[in-house]
Amino acid sequence: MSPKPNARPARLSTHLAALGLSLAAGLAHAEPLPAVVDKVLLQQPSVRSAQALLRAAEAQIVQVRSDFLPSLGLAYRNSDSRDETLGNPIDRNVRRTDATLRWNVFNGATDTNRLRAAGFTRDAADADLDTVLEQVAYEITENYSDVVRLRQLIDSLQATIASQERVEASVAHRVDAGRIASSELDLMRVRLIQNRTLLGQLRAQLGTAEYRYRLLTGQAPESLVAPSILPAPAPTDTDPVEALVERIHERNPRLRAALQRAAARQADVGAARGLFFPSVDLSYSKRLDNTTIPVPTADTQRAAQLGVNLDIPLGGKNVGRHTEAVERHQAARADADDLMLKVSKDITDLYRQYTEARSIATQLEQRVTAAQRVAGAYELHFEAGRRSLNDLSIAQGDLFDAQRNLIENRAQQTTLQAQLLGLAGELRDALRSRYRPSPIAPELLGTRYVSPALAAAPMPVLEAPPPPQVDLIDAAPSVDPAIRARLDAWTAAWTAGDFDAYRALYTADFQPGKGRSTAAWEAERRERVTHASSPRIRIDTLSTRSSKADRVVVRFTQHYSAAQYKDTVRKQLEWVKTDGQWKIASERVLPAPAAPRIE
Repeated sequence: MSPKPNARPARLSTHLAALGLSLAAGLAHAEPLPAVVDKVLLQQPSVRSAQALLRAAEAQIVQVRSDFLPSLGLAYRNSDSRDETLGNPIDRNVRRTDATLRWNVFNGATDTNRLRAAGFTRDAADADLDTVLEQVAYEITENYSDVVRLRQLIDSLQATIASQERVEASVAHRVDAGRIASSELDLMRVRLIQNRTLLGQLRAQLGTAEYRYRLLTGQAPESLVAPSILPAPAPTDTDPVEALVERIHERNPRLRAALQRAAARQADVGAARGLFFPSVDLSYSKRLDNTTIPVPTADTQRAAQLGVNLDIPLGGKNVGRHTEAVERHQAARADADDLMLKVSKDITDLYRQYTEARSIATQLEQRVTAAQRVAGAYELHFEAGRRSLNDLSIAQGDLFDAQRNLIENRAQQTTLQAQLLGLAGELRDALRSRYRPSPIAPELLGTRYVSPALAAAPMPVLEAPPPPQVDLIDAAPSVDPAIRARLDAWTAAWTAGDFDAYRALYTADFQPGKGRSTAAWEAERRERVTHASSPRIRIDTLSTRSSKADRVVVRFTQHYSAAQYKDTVRKQLEWVKTDGQWKIASERVLPAPAAPRIE
């Protein structure tokens, strides 16, 4: 029976349902990445060292502040002496107690600048602590993703080896029956040896990654799930790269620490300049007690003295100190400028890599699905004698390469995004607020066995009822594959809660209608798309009309469900080709068709 014009693909919904059931039990006991980071972050030696340096910087501020206060001195004297009075020796004991209060009232603002320098140094130490925390969080994220990546690669490769072993057994049976040459069996064994060698290499890499995970976290990597971080909202009025560079320049902890150290060196210049001025000290001395036994003829019992000390610096020592402070400030400023250039370059490179990895992700999944169909078809063709063993072996190798590229792309997206967030000092916050598990479906990894007949079968279709008579657009005999792919991407982005991918399918100047602005529509859709609970979207009764080569109108029935909410509407999307890509220029909900009369 030939498929009808309004037939819809059913395999996607079947796969999504199977994926939800298979992952529910595993995710219930999986340890998410944010929990691991929060548990072990403050236990790292580098974090404890940075915390100690911050406390030392705070103690230095206390020391400098004490220079603003006067100093109090107490002197006690107890002496024995032998005196002669009119030729008669006298043994005399003298006990005296003196107090002195000394206060520096002017030193050219040296103490003030030293306090400023200590404050900037403390701020730099605080930024250093943020740098270490972000760096450790990134190292844990990278290692966590690496362990998950290697485990997925091993599972996928083991599934490939199992498939090749089934083919090897079939080939061996044919060789024993004399139906094919023994060289075919040798070919299959060569491919198996190659994959088993690769499996051993991956297991060695996994052992190293798991050992590093234990060193970082102090625990075994038992229940890990593929991590991902939802992207932050992209600015619509500026270039995203420039906006990202500007944000990271403001929030990068390393750059902030370098700028604070440059400010501290500038304060040191002011402190060194103050040494050129005279130092004025105010002192007050008072004798508290004077006891002499026996009492002399004349002695001072009580006394008070007020004095002013003026110290004028001479020589070239202070000139050298000032020159040293100036040069250190220039060096610190140059280091900060150099760091800013490096950070800007790193941001640009990482962001380009991240956007490229995200843009190719959907195509990699499509490649895996296509490679699975090809490998299943070639296995059936080989059994029927229509394909050579070499063709089948190449198809199986291509399937594993596609799965490997998909796995590494997922891990690359996570690590690149973590690097960008770490540069902005936002990785820890993003792990707490925007983290979500993102496992790859077992069907894509090949870890769930699918018979070659099912894998190679074309996508099944289900018959749909004819469109209502009030529909003004005639059903097209077929839907443009490009339009269908973009429509599938639209529903996939919506169900995944990926607003950036969802928004990218609309034109930049999309007008939502009903007097609403584009910004208001974006805010509303972002809230609904990202906060929907387990949304599901099904489309049927699809019809298209094309008035121009670059404009297509698509109408369909949309069945939406999420949590406790469900609805079914007729919708119309107007697609226009912009820069070689189909995008939505208009979207509106159509009125429900009238119920047919029953005679």
